[in-house]
Amino acid sequence: MALLLIAECLLLCCASFLSASEGQVAFTGGTNQDDQCVQVADVATSQITRVGPGKRDGAPRWSPDGAWLAFESQTDAGLCIFVVRADGSEGHTWSHKYNWNQSPRWSPDGHFLAYTADPDKGLKTVVLVCDVTTGTETAWGGEGFGQMRPVWLPSLELMSLLRAGTKLEWKGVDSTSLMREAENGALLTVGITGDAMHASTEILLTTATQSAPILSLISKDSVRYAEWAAEPDPKGRAIAFESNDGGDRELFVLGKRGLLDITNHPAADWNPVWSPDGKWLAFESFRGKRQGVYRVFVDTARVFAVDDGGNYGAWAPAWSPDGKSLAYVSNESAKPQIQLYDTKSEKHSPLTKGDAYALAPAWRPRPKS
Repeated sequence: MALLLIAECLLLCCASFLSASEGQVAFTGGTNQDDQCVQVADVATSQITRVGPGKRDGAPRWSPDGAWLAFESQTDAGLCIFVVRADGSEGHTWSHKYNWNQSPRWSPDGHFLAYTADPDKGLKTVVLVCDVTTGTETAWGGEGFGQMRPVWLPSLELMSLLRAGTKLEWKGVDSTSLMREAENGALLTVGITGDAMHASTEILLTTATQSAPILSLISKDSVRYAEWAAEPDPKGRAIAFESNDGGDRELFVLGKRGLLDITNHPAADWNPVWSPDGKWLAFESFRGKRQGVYRVFVDTARVFAVDDGGNYGAWAPAWSPDGKSLAYVSNESAKPQIQLYDTKSEKHSPLTKGDAYALAPAWRPRPKS
């Protein structure tokens, strides 16, 4: 009977390990920037498949159904957005209006990609939205801001909360038409304000023809600070972002409880990444003296170390689809490599090894039923 119980425990442990080890992680890797290639690693077997052209490929982004990857890649025409299936098939790009394009993000339905383009290699960057089935590009946001780093809003729940029964008011913006247009798709972007000598940044709600600063709705002093890396939670009920409000780089969350500093610490904190259930944020910080990876429970602002960086450095966290694991980059070995972290056992394990480096992990989402 005792042997039977031991066997059952071993089977349960194995099943748990296998469950935690499922999935695929895309990343960029190479021996130098010129041969940097997007690749996909199978977590259970560590088998790696090269899927990108391998010409300065940028950080990969999965489509919502996990079928496609999008990233920038160098071509004779410039820096282009490249789309490819997870097995490396059907890779293609399209004719861009501008020569420099980067940082693609998928729309919630997977039909569109938004990305940053640079018409004149200056501060007046623009956001383009491309229909991936036709390759048709459209500039979003109207005039007045140099915009970059677009990310799609999953819903307008937060905007409805901010409205709270009253009309949203933006100086010089028709709020009624902006919100009506946002119902057909909206982005969060980072807009450059001021001139080249006194430039700052704001978080914008961006639609096909208009843009408006979100934080100005709750704070008249929003223009005093520089904001960056706006990320909506999976349901669009809150926005996490970086700000120098408070004197150093902190992570703030704008949600049902207003505007909260959730990483309040003398060391810099940045790069917020939501867990799939919207309860946690993974982020990077210097609070361990070296660049490290941490996670914070948003409701309580309790911070837990994933990897404090030791004497080597860790960065670029990415959540697994079930929220039970994190992939991130560690510089502990001779070259930066992808590590996996189990949030329950708090154990680490390497996903990639070797002489080539590995960067920018992105966990493949599970197809929605």
